[in-house]
Amino acid sequence: MAHGFKTGGRQDGAPNRSRGALRERLASNFPDYDPLIALVEIALDVTNELSLQIDCHPAIAAYVYPKVRASALIEQLNSNIEINIVNAHGDHRDD
Repeated sequence: MAHGFKTGGRQDGAPNRSRGALRERLASNFPDYDPLIALVEIALDVTNELSLQIDCHPAIAAYVYPKVRASALIEQLNSNIEINIVNAHGDHRDD
């Protein structure tokens, strides 16, 4: 049983055999192919449908920016929230 650290197997980030073989086959058959560059080209090609162009951007962003944890986002939102209750009609009601 691991106690908070890796004790065996592949190192973190090391590809498995099938993925490594796939990368080798892609590199030998398509030496200049880069899927990220291909996505950028699709996103920027104005002859493609707008919905296709738009769909490329989140996929590209996933490779460029780190994912934001939901809890970090909620903490950031909670720290900046200010609520002011205003009576839009200006009438005063004493109940």
